[in-house]
Amino acid sequence: MKVTDQVAQGRMSGLQKRAVVIAITLVVLDGYDVSLTSFAAPYIEQGFGVTKAQLGLVMSGALIGMLIGSILVAPLADRIGRRRMGVIATTTIAIGMFIGPFATPETGTWPLVVSRIVTGVGIGALVAVVGVILAEYTGRRVYALVMAISAAAINIGGLLGSMIVGPMLGERGWQFGWWVGFVLSAVAAVASYAFLPESLAWLSEGRRADSLDRLNALLVKMRRPVLAALPEPDPATADSKGSLRTVFTGRTGGYTVLMIVGYVAYMLSFYFMTNWAPSSVAAGNGDPSLAPQLVTAFSIGGILGNVLFGFLGGRVNVRLLAPVFLVLATGALSLFGLAGPGMPTAWWTLFLASFFVCSGTAAFYAIVPTLYPTLARSTGFGIVIGAGRFGGIAAPIVGGAAFDAGMGMGTAFTVFALPMLVAGVCVLVLHRSQARAASAAAEPEPVTAAA
Repeated sequence: MKVTDQVAQGRMSGLQKRAVVIAITLVVLDGYDVSLTSFAAPYIEQGFGVTKAQLGLVMSGALIGMLIGSILVAPLADRIGRRRMGVIATTTIAIGMFIGPFATPETGTWPLVVSRIVTGVGIGALVAVVGVILAEYTGRRVYALVMAISAAAINIGGLLGSMIVGPMLGERGWQFGWWVGFVLSAVAAVASYAFLPESLAWLSEGRRADSLDRLNALLVKMRRPVLAALPEPDPATADSKGSLRTVFTGRTGGYTVLMIVGYVAYMLSFYFMTNWAPSSVAAGNGDPSLAPQLVTAFSIGGILGNVLFGFLGGRVNVRLLAPVFLVLATGALSLFGLAGPGMPTAWWTLFLASFFVCSGTAAFYAIVPTLYPTLARSTGFGIVIGAGRFGGIAAPIVGGAAFDAGMGMGTAFTVFALPMLVAGVCVLVLHRSQARAASAAAEPEPVTAAA
């Protein structure tokens, strides 16, 4: 039995609970970091006098960094360990936050862009660490609950930031949001160093001379039997070329292309909404303080929508449920734009849009891993989710250019809602294709008469 399987059984120890709490807290921090520009954007635009396209580049900075962090930095955790990578990632986030407040009208927004890219690199690297720690230290009996809380933690971070920090920006300036992020990230770096345990699977691989001693020390704290020797390595390994070949060939290759197209389209709509909805309402009313209120609406709607989607997903085929939510999301996001910036209508229509839109992330995260055999699952999932980042990077920049060109709020949100229809169609085509493949596999072989 694997060490991680052994740990998943029985009641959770104090060490396990601590690891889960720290990991989820780090996700909440990520939620604050990602949403910061959404409620600070009107103050930045006002202070710098920049175009919306330039502001869009600031918004995209974190997504560019997240792409770099998840692809280039996160894999280093396999060499140096998840705990050390967690410390490096949170420190990187703190450095990124520290850079931002030094942007001035004289320097322009470039220090802010650099700040967001560096912060994004840390977030991208941290996501992989948190996922591993949660998977290895969570008991089987509460695993579904912990994963649901973890999925909502991003929205919780945005909610707390918009409700607590957002209202202070009018008096203290947009820089205050970055200073809060710096302090929180620095505290998180210290906490990660002091309390975040190492990955059990990483220690089991014997990457260091003291791996067995460190692994046994953790097992003792979790009240589990110690090991006389490290487990034998799993012989079922696949090289990256084999995994890539599996992901991009045959029927599976078609599924990969479908999901890449669908997820890029979904990310285009999702990040257009999250970045431009709050600032559009604030600009329409000439009141930057409304942006944090809209982020609150988005966060609450996303949390409740994810809970409902998760509840229904246990009873209805997710590949059929997702297109329904995505169609409703398209209509709701368009309604938000057409209803205009008037309050409180804008608050409630964004709440409704977020309720359906945010479920798309949970849908793709649930569907994509099931498309691949075990040895190619991480590769396939990473490719699809990584490709989706490009849609997220493009959304704020293209959206800002559309507003600069004179596109109105109703038209813009209707146009940028349409990619979610594309995402829904891709999921539906996937479902129909898999159903046909399963039906063909179930048909009996024709019987030929003997000569």
